[in-house]
Amino acid sequence: MRIVKLFLWPRGRLGRRGFWAALAGLLLAAVIVDLAFYLTSPLPPLQVRFHIALAGLYGWLCLAAKRLEDAGRPRLLAALPAAILIAGLASTAFLVGALDGRGPAPTTMIGFFGPLAGVLVFLGATAWIGMARPKG
Repeated sequence: MRIVKLFLWPRGRLGRRGFWAALAGLLLAAVIVDLAFYLTSPLPPLQVRFHIALAGLYGWLCLAAKRLEDAGRPRLLAALPAAILIAGLASTAFLVGALDGRGPAPTTMIGFFGPLAGVLVFLGATAWIGMARPKG
């Protein structure tokens, strides 16, 4: 399977070994691109990392959709852990709003546990998708 089709097209099938190899390649590419931009880019590192993360998430969605199709499950199921991850990371705004000098707020715990829950659900879903048995 070509690299472009692997990471940019959500249709097709992908076996377990191919999923884990492509995921490792995606993570390695993200680290290399992040390091290159960190050393050479005049842009703020957080802004660059945000765009790298978005590109990586899209690549993950394409890989997960292919893997789910191979396992006989709907491709759209891959969007659920991605949406939970985004919602969890977006809840960090509650923590920032609570820590801006107005004192602790009840939303502080949402800002702390939201990102943690989002990341844990995403990692668990990745493991489940990667270990799913192929439709047979």
